[in-house]
Amino acid sequence: MIAVWLLGGVETCLAQEALRMSIAGAEAAEARRKAVTTIGYYNFKLGPTAWRFSAGLGMEYNDNVNLREENPEGDFIFRPSVGANMLWPITEKNTLNLTLGAGYSAYLTHPELSQIFITPGSGVSFDIYIGDFSINLHDRFSITEYAYQNPTVSRTGEYAQLENALGASALWDLNKGIVTLGYDHVNYMSLTSNQRTQDGVSDVFFANAGLVFRPDMVAGVEFGTGFINYSSTNAPNATQWNAGLFYRAILSQYFNTKLNAGYTVYSPEKSGAFAGLSDTSAIYVQLEVNHRLNRAVSYSAAAGHSVNLSFYGQNYELYYVQVQPNWNIIKKLSISTPFFWEHGTGLAGYYGYSLQGEKFDRFGGGISLRRAITRKLSSGLSYQFVLRDSDVRSTRYTLDTVSLSFSYQF
Repeated sequence: MIAVWLLGGVETCLAQEALRMSIAGAEAAEARRKAVTTIGYYNFKLGPTAWRFSAGLGMEYNDNVNLREENPEGDFIFRPSVGANMLWPITEKNTLNLTLGAGYSAYLTHPELSQIFITPGSGVSFDIYIGDFSINLHDRFSITEYAYQNPTVSRTGEYAQLENALGASALWDLNKGIVTLGYDHVNYMSLTSNQRTQDGVSDVFFANAGLVFRPDMVAGVEFGTGFINYSSTNAPNATQWNAGLFYRAILSQYFNTKLNAGYTVYSPEKSGAFAGLSDTSAIYVQLEVNHRLNRAVSYSAAAGHSVNLSFYGQNYELYYVQVQPNWNIIKKLSISTPFFWEHGTGLAGYYGYSLQGEKFDRFGGGISLRRAITRKLSSGLSYQFVLRDSDVRSTRYTLDTVSLSFSYQF
């Protein structure tokens, strides 16, 4: 259990593809572990399988659905959703897991923006344990829907992209050491009609090896490489690799930290219309802290620097800080007040949407309230603000959203 967490992480942004896939796999393994070890998590049995079902309804007002500085347009959005988790213990050491969260976003006055969505973390996973080896076969998929979650997107609300990662990973537990190898074949498919989101395929290889200094502390080296190919000639194919160090520690039952740091190089093909492009090399850092100060106050924080792949229109270099304080100061009411800051530089622009060299800053914050109404029914109310500033005036915008949601666990 500790080894899975120590090699895991939280995907705070779309960082180097190899590192991102490694973190996503460890995060999924941790989610499966928590589900299996939580009493009563699965509440419905069908043959040899155990299930957990949920349903939700969200209502949101967004005052700038097309992310424009001038003449912003607002809309009301309804989001019904369903969720399902399945555990099938095929043998004592081999288990099949299914996780699915899906729904539909219905825009009242901008129906062209209505779309289905599949939440990140959805997928099928098969775990195999052989001696000191833990092998995972998986197919993870998602359909994104929030355009403002991609720092490079502006002037449009059409942002629907299917990401499907099919792959395998193996963890070798050597008692005083842990070695992980993995591979993912990732398909990116645009589901919009604006032709500014492009299709692509990447093949990603990653590896890390760590020494266990204590049962709750490990440090080691990590490597990864990715090969990115676009289906259109409007974007250059590219390779990216990273090499660095990682450190994971549970310093107390109330405090844990994770750190990835190293060097990454992004190399686009330099031919034809892209002959003028150059390689981008940079130091990457991803630091995360989770701390429970006392019974009433806890927080999680992340900060870092990365070179990111965006299949929307450009690749970009990003500095970021994210903090989420959680306040349990009112009985039966959970309060969080997240905020973030990002500073980015565009590395290359495609589809005639050239933002190469653009420098932008994004700030955001909000408040979220959540309360259990009954043992199975809960509700949430939240507000979020996002501001994007840029040296390209047409890509600036501000955004306010207010949402009310209900969730029911069967």
